[in-house]
Amino acid sequence: MASHSIPGPVVLLGGGKIAEALIQGLLRSGHVRPSDLRVTVRRPERGEELRSRHGVHVLMDNAQAVRGAGVVLLAVRQAQLRELMAVISPALEPGQTVVSLSADVRLAQLEAALPSCVSVIRALPHTPVRVGAGVTPLTAGTRATEAARQATESVFAATGRPMWMTEEALTVCTGVCGTGPAYVFRFVETLAQAAMAHGMEAVEAAALARETLIGAAKLLAEPGATTPRLITEIATPGGITEAGLKAMDAHGLPRVVGEAVSVAIQRTRERADANAAAYNTPK
Repeated sequence: MASHSIPGPVVLLGGGKIAEALIQGLLRSGHVRPSDLRVTVRRPERGEELRSRHGVHVLMDNAQAVRGAGVVLLAVRQAQLRELMAVISPALEPGQTVVSLSADVRLAQLEAALPSCVSVIRALPHTPVRVGAGVTPLTAGTRATEAARQATESVFAATGRPMWMTEEALTVCTGVCGTGPAYVFRFVETLAQAAMAHGMEAVEAAALARETLIGAAKLLAEPGATTPRLITEIATPGGITEAGLKAMDAHGLPRVVGEAVSVAIQRTRERADANAAAYNTPK
């Protein structure tokens, strides 16, 4: 956890999956109370779900929600972001921090659409923030203050590990920590299917694959752990594990993973380029 405290209230404009994951992570951390969180929704029934599950303050008026906020998180879909910024801009106050969670809209478009008196930051949190284990890439706009950087870092330190980087590096992160959890889950799923192909029951295979991942992740989280060293500890020369690793390499695992990451990065760039052109076109 960062040494500086989280300035409240924290406002999430949008009550979708990533917003709820952040709510859960923040509350789990103990550094935020339900009364410190405001969430806006478009559907009353969704608001009631969030209120009953987490005890947060729910509103349907985005402009009202940002008044007096410590940090404002823009957690809506890209298609709704431009309209949302137009709605909240008159209500934003000097010194506030606005954090976009969109992978598709760059800082230049965000800063042009928001008042010059607020700090603008981009963050790419992902579902592991729900359990306090999310790595969240961050990049700051040209007018972001040190106070804004600290406030944003505090929010994401409470849900895992924040990492500051350039905006171009942020794009690369989409193909790694953004899509990466799904790739890991697919690998675990495939590992279980392989066990089933050799006669293991589905429930046993799923549990075995899941616990294997959890155990491996805990080893990787130990201080000083590196993947080469951990692999060497398991894969003795001429042994069973080494044979399996060679089979993976021979069938193109490095190529497949590399292509998956590259496709995600390229798709992110294409969407960001399209959005930049759209933002430069008057509505």
